[in-house]
Amino acid sequence: MLINENPSNEKVSASFPVRRMDYTFEEIPRYWCDNEPTFTHYFTGLSTLFPEGESYFVRSVRAVRNKLKNNPQLDRDVGAFIGQEAMHSKEHHEFHVSAQKFGLDPESLEKATGAILKTIEKLFPEKWNLLITVGLEHYTAVLVVHMMKDVHKRMTDTRIRNLWLWHSIEETEHKAVAFDVYEYLYGQGMGAYIPRIALFSFSLALISVMSIVYQLVLLRRDKQLLNLASWRKFGKFAAQSYKVLIPGFLQYYRFNFHPNDTDESELIAKIKEKIGLSDEPVRLTS
Repeated sequence: MLINENPSNEKVSASFPVRRMDYTFEEIPRYWCDNEPTFTHYFTGLSTLFPEGESYFVRSVRAVRNKLKNNPQLDRDVGAFIGQEAMHSKEHHEFHVSAQKFGLDPESLEKATGAILKTIEKLFPEKWNLLITVGLEHYTAVLVVHMMKDVHKRMTDTRIRNLWLWHSIEETEHKAVAFDVYEYLYGQGMGAYIPRIALFSFSLALISVMSIVYQLVLLRRDKQLLNLASWRKFGKFAAQSYKVLIPGFLQYYRFNFHPNDTDESELIAKIKEKIGLSDEPVRLTS
């Protein structure tokens, strides 16, 4: 367990572990998702959002962490959240480095993401930056359930599949942390609800546009932008996926919404067994 002393000398454990992962991505095939460029480049483009995106999430919760000292459980969960997100940034970046050999330069998309998020961070107040994190954590939580139930079956490379499934498990484990921080600091009334849904709408539009643009950029670099046969397959997949995803996204607009309204514990147990994931934590220093 992850133990920390709170100001009252009561030992508090984080609600979930931080795992140290060291995936290797040598000899990754060019098209590792459904053996198709459209699928592979969509998920690679989505992956390039994570290193800088996760770092932004960490900064947004760190900015308010000093206000949580009277809630040692939440403070400790924030520490574990930071640890998990930092590990996600590291592993997805390593994957992008490995993809450089195909001339796709996904690291350039990481840098573009960083520039966008750092601009938002400077322009927006502390509360709004936290709310973008809260909203995108819900977006991710909905996405990863679909990943664990179905999408991972399209990933023909075991290493990439395990990267996405491990990430999916941990996103589900900490899906409520940023939301609970927001409610602890700003309450549950209409004054908290209106900015919550407004910033979620902004975040949903932003990540949707970025993921589509990044897919197009990678397809162009791979000279597959006009691969109509691959686009037809991806279009069918996208239509089916959004029938599942959109109702999940819309749950966020409920006034009494909470991330833990859904329980994925059985699904997580199955996926942990599938990829042989250990719950052995690493010691937190954040």
